Amino acid sequence: MYERIALGFNPILSVTKAIEMGRRAEQAGYESLWIHESLYQRDVITYLSAILGATKRLKVASGVINTFTRHPVTAATTFATLAELSGGRAIMGLGLGSFPTLPKIGYRVYPVSETKPLRRISEYMQVLRQVWSGGNVAFKGEFFTAQDLQLGFKLDWKIPLYLASLSPLTLKYAGAHADGAILSPALSTVEATRRMASFVREGEEFAGRRVDRASYIVTSLDPDEKKARDAIRGYYFFLYQLAEVIRVEVLESYGIREEMLLPMKEAWKRGDLVEAKKMVPEEAIDALTLTGTPDQVKNRLKEYANAGVSLPIIMPIGNVEYTIDQMAPNV
Repeated sequence: MYERIALGFNPILSVTKAIEMGRRAEQAGYESLWIHESLYQRDVITYLSAILGATKRLKVASGVINTFTRHPVTAATTFATLAELSGGRAIMGLGLGSFPTLPKIGYRVYPVSETKPLRRISEYMQVLRQVWSGGNVAFKGEFFTAQDLQLGFKLDWKIPLYLASLSPLTLKYAGAHADGAILSPALSTVEATRRMASFVREGEEFAGRRVDRASYIVTSLDPDEKKARDAIRGYYFFLYQLAEVIRVEVLESYGIREEMLLPMKEAWKRGDLVEAKKMVPEEAIDALTLTGTPDQVKNRLKEYANAGVSLPIIMPIGNVEYTIDQMAPNV
């Protein structure tokens, strides 16, 4: 097994349940717990505060906050406060933002030649680090401005900054400038993960440094393999990604062709989720997730290590408590 392993959740848990998962993760030996940010689910900072307050050793991370909804000065002071609360256990995961939802609140994502995502992220990171340095902040960029500001309390801890992206340029930037890179938001083949890691490596080599490489991986374990696979079939996010987002070319090495996906996609478009679930090819589950019995999944996890992942972030689906317990580092 990995010596280092993390746990990840979407923001659909109650805060009380998230605290319970945090305590369980700490007891089981997980290094950190990561929670996605959403524009319309529960607030990620509230989650982080609650879990940090209920644990003693576990690191807790945003996975990720975005550059549109929180000004970098606000984000900097928020995470400095979390670091103070927890004795330095807070991690900031940062990304451009959610492409499907940002337009709903008035932000353009495309064309990138005009929206300049890498410049936005670069400016954001510069402001964060100026604030955390404790000195006077004097920054004027294309997207963000901060003048004559200084953090009003002493920050005694370094806040690791992980940059999430599917863009080669941004992943190279992460390798050169961030503390870590997040290679996948949840569903990724081993080959796609290896490709993302290669871009990070280019940035590392350019800057003469090494960074952590984290990657979310949807995981479903059960003593009954069929139950584990059915949990993935019924996972709405998996169906959505397979029907509308993931390109079939990514799946071809697993023997999947467009004609194999058409029945599922047609059912999805009709809104017939029951039929869509039935039509998911078994090969797609194997390509994009870690699913099966504990021995099967642990063997497959090694493939992600070989692809360049140094910190797998397990996202448990279905038999959640069983998956957490079986994937724990001390098992």
